[in-house]
Amino acid sequence: MNLINNILSSFHHDDSSSGVLGIDIGSSSMKVVELQERKGVVTLSTYGEVQLGPYAGKQIGESVILDPKQEQEALVDVIRESAVKARSAVFAMPLSSSFVTNVSIEADADADLAAMVRVEARKVIPASLSEVTLDWAEVEAVKNTKEKSDGNRRDILIASIQNSALERFKILMQFVGIEQPPTEIECFSAIRSLYANNEPDIAVIDIGAISTKLYIARKGLLMRMYRIRAGGAIATKRISEVLEVSFDKAEEMKYAANKQDAKFSDLKRAHNSSYDRAFREFNQVLREYEQKAATKFSAVYVSGGGALFPGTDSYLKESLGREVILVNPFSKVAYPAFMEDTMRTIGPSFTVALGAALRVFE
Repeated sequence: MNLINNILSSFHHDDSSSGVLGIDIGSSSMKVVELQERKGVVTLSTYGEVQLGPYAGKQIGESVILDPKQEQEALVDVIRESAVKARSAVFAMPLSSSFVTNVSIEADADADLAAMVRVEARKVIPASLSEVTLDWAEVEAVKNTKEKSDGNRRDILIASIQNSALERFKILMQFVGIEQPPTEIECFSAIRSLYANNEPDIAVIDIGAISTKLYIARKGLLMRMYRIRAGGAIATKRISEVLEVSFDKAEEMKYAANKQDAKFSDLKRAHNSSYDRAFREFNQVLREYEQKAATKFSAVYVSGGGALFPGTDSYLKESLGREVILVNPFSKVAYPAFMEDTMRTIGPSFTVALGAALRVFE
């Protein structure tokens, strides 16, 4: 049995009225979103976030690796504090425990593609295939319409998750009373929470704690993924060094940042310098994809907790030379009108958790 329940396709339909929990465990925080179908409408039940640094004796905002006991404690806390009632869940596996790439294979229509994919997977996956759970899907070829057609070329998206990580999170879920939830890699959750059927190609930049990712998707399916070491925790460290303050003070300054503050320009300069290289490289990748696919992204979506620093979307717009939209993934579900401002404010941070929960309702 595929333990990932086919990580490249939607989970089975579930028209029950019970809630579903989306779980996103990052390197600096843990987030949950509970959704419920009410009278045919997918509705937000509750959500919550807990910072992981203190569980490992570190500062809020720091990137940490928790041991199983600490992880269990954090998950119990966020579930309890958020008043989660769901007993079913979808877990978004961190990219740190996963591997995703695209390959091209020369294969006839009647070729044994599965066997050929395994051969290619051995070349690109930095681990023995016995140590991972492998999945793959054939995707639409990305090529300029002026290029000569190659009928034997097959473009394949390969995804894998470390078996040790699957077992670890299986035990974690059992600890909180959720039996073997379906698991998918976080990039697929992020794309699901943002994709709209009227957009054939979308680009998403997800700014996490220690890495920033660029996802390019066509018709909702991941086509390209790039990851660079740059993120919120790294930006805080940079602010700490430049402004000569402690890490926790720098984190406090970052989240209390106000454009009217006299020190904001120095704070902004230190913060943005952490992303210069990442944004330049992403700009190059986007232009190359647009040229090859003969397409044009109408805008680039930006998500993740690192996107909440004031002016990040404007800085990214300047770096990419194109429109940038700070996402509000909660727009895909129903919630009370009085929560509108809150949902827009926190939305970028909950992109992955929300997308994981939405899997069940597709």
